[in-house]
Amino acid sequence: PPSIDGRLDDAVWQHAARITEFVQQQPLDGARSSEETDVYLSYDSDNLYFGFYAHYSDPTLIRANRADRDQTVNDDTISVYIDPFLDQQRAYMFSVNGYGVQSDSLIDARSGRGGPGMGGGGGSRGSGGGGLPTGMQGGPGAAMAAALGGLPRGDASWDALFASSGNLVDDGWTAEISIPFKSLRYPGRRPGERHRWGLQITRTIAGKDETDVWAPLSRDIAGFLTQMGLLDNFTNLSTSRNLEILPTVTAIQYGQFDPGAGTFNDETLPEGALNLKYGITPNLTADLTYNPDFSQIESDEPQIEVNQRFPLFFPELRPFFLEGQEIFQLGGPVTLVHTRTIVDPRYGGKLTGKLGDTTVGLIFANDEAPGKREDPADPAFGQTAQFFIGRLRYDLYTESHIGIIVTDRQFLDSYSRVGGVDGRFRLGRTSVFDFQFVGSQHRDEEGVERVGPMMHVGYRNSGRNLSYDVSLDAVDPDFRTETGFVRRVDTQTASANGSYRWWPASWVINWGPRVSYTRIYDFEGILQDEQASIGLNGVFAKGIIVSGDVNRNMERFLGTEFFKTRYSLGGGVSASRKVTAGGFLGWGDQVLFSDAPFLGESFDLMLFANVRPVARLSSDLLLISSRFRDPIIKDVLFDVRVVRTLTTYQFSNRLQIRNIMEYNTRSRALSANLLFTYRVNAGTVFYLGYDDHYQQGDVLDSARFRTAELQRTNRAIFTKLSYLFRF
Repeated sequence: PPSIDGRLDDAVWQHAARITEFVQQQPLDGARSSEETDVYLSYDSDNLYFGFYAHYSDPTLIRANRADRDQTVNDDTISVYIDPFLDQQRAYMFSVNGYGVQSDSLIDARSGRGGPGMGGGGGSRGSGGGGLPTGMQGGPGAAMAAALGGLPRGDASWDALFASSGNLVDDGWTAEISIPFKSLRYPGRRPGERHRWGLQITRTIAGKDETDVWAPLSRDIAGFLTQMGLLDNFTNLSTSRNLEILPTVTAIQYGQFDPGAGTFNDETLPEGALNLKYGITPNLTADLTYNPDFSQIESDEPQIEVNQRFPLFFPELRPFFLEGQEIFQLGGPVTLVHTRTIVDPRYGGKLTGKLGDTTVGLIFANDEAPGKREDPADPAFGQTAQFFIGRLRYDLYTESHIGIIVTDRQFLDSYSRVGGVDGRFRLGRTSVFDFQFVGSQHRDEEGVERVGPMMHVGYRNSGRNLSYDVSLDAVDPDFRTETGFVRRVDTQTASANGSYRWWPASWVINWGPRVSYTRIYDFEGILQDEQASIGLNGVFAKGIIVSGDVNRNMERFLGTEFFKTRYSLGGGVSASRKVTAGGFLGWGDQVLFSDAPFLGESFDLMLFANVRPVARLSSDLLLISSRFRDPIIKDVLFDVRVVRTLTTYQFSNRLQIRNIMEYNTRSRALSANLLFTYRVNAGTVFYLGYDDHYQQGDVLDSARFRTAELQRTNRAIFTKLSYLFRF
């Protein structure tokens, strides 16, 4: 085997399979790549090896930064996509940059479709009550990079154990990766029987707005997995079972200010946790966890919470629940599985994988959070909630399946149960039809029982130029789930979106208009919302994206119809290694959601930037703002701004320091989080962190603090060590 040091001087590369022919996926799909790329492949019974040589005619174009895992979205990279089952349903992605920094993710049929580089999709479905586009609130930099590159990023929360290294050389960079077969799920084969996997290799050259691929990708065909090449004729892979033991030890000293007593109370909380992973077969894995600890997880991306008619969605961040989550993701108006509802699990387990053509996903957990009551006489005091989530999906053919899902949460005499069927069918080269029919049974702690269905039917066509989709959705007034996320009930929705793109062979990569129209009725047949939008967007050279919309909406609130006209502009630029920046601006009419609602004027702003003055230092800056004005009396009713910075310094590929600062003008609160990370691999990590929170004194306790000076409300110091044993 080669020594994974990023240098292609091992003897194995002299005899390895070699790939040198790449074509562009962007900007000119099918054109010859502008730079030479050499890829070498080899394997033994335990590992799959790749060697990369990325040549540059102008080495000043290289974009490579020292960064943490999965943080190479703005760098030049070479990526390998592997589909071991060759079923075009899911693929593993492994990627490196010029310094050997790792990224990995899971690509499924849904994440491998659409995007501007692959034919595009329909228009926007509107925004939340705060006016910011929902698609940009969770990570504008990554969303922008995906729009520019056109290749699917998939679920980056999946972390595999593999080795990598890279080096900058005179005319580019070289890298090596070693992927253990234990890190993959694949069909078992008898000794001597050949394996046949799907394979794609891609290279991004950000300075040229170029993406090169080994297996050509056509914009006339929707989907990424359907256009992969083949990795064939390798045999005798190891049949040993993967066993991983991951013990974790955490020590936290936590302090909180008590305004009533005027004291700051500290306590120390040492804890231990244990995670087990066992490969029952090469394609079926069991995970168990006891007392999982999530102290290293950073805070949620900020969202404006004022004047929101419906609840905000915050994504899952905890690694145990993130791995394998793509199995439980379905389309439709309701998120049926949202594991943040499992707040404080004492223990849990998962079974995920594939049996023949059937994908299996099972989750169970015991949640202590519902029983944390103040009154010991409360019957719920000290009790736990039981969660069960089951998913079976039978793969029919390329990007097509039928499936069933069952979820259940029980606490004392209350329960929340959901069961349903779903299907997805690829129709030809560019079209997909999908459906979902689900029913719920719910009884709350007061004994109130509700039974209600939910339905979704959709059709989508993603062509080279014309893309469109139509859907019908219904959520019964009595539909409830405590294992998922429901934004709104009592809705019957009809929606249509369309877009057209031109692909000039010039500095304009693509541009075109888009339209959307939506009508929402309640179950009494009364029109609740009507939304119409027309927009224009373009992707240009030098990493420039520009988008604009005009929206004319009717929104019914507390029986009154409000007619709104809103405008929006958005975009970004990624023209250099050192700076990526962009933003969104929305303005126009907006409803004040209160007991006495009226139509006012709102102004919503989001600005973001990533600054890298040197290869080891990175700073993400984010500003979101929402302002509401009464047009009659000219008063500003609220003007909320949230500023957040995330700065990292990467001493090496293993050692990093990270700082997060956030200030909210509405709550007058400041938070700071400092974290040292030493990462040996995806499982063996040491953390040392400090978390501090402040609030303006007269907001915290106006009787005790009569000034605007910041007062500490809580703080924490923690250390955590996890060590991965793999057998």
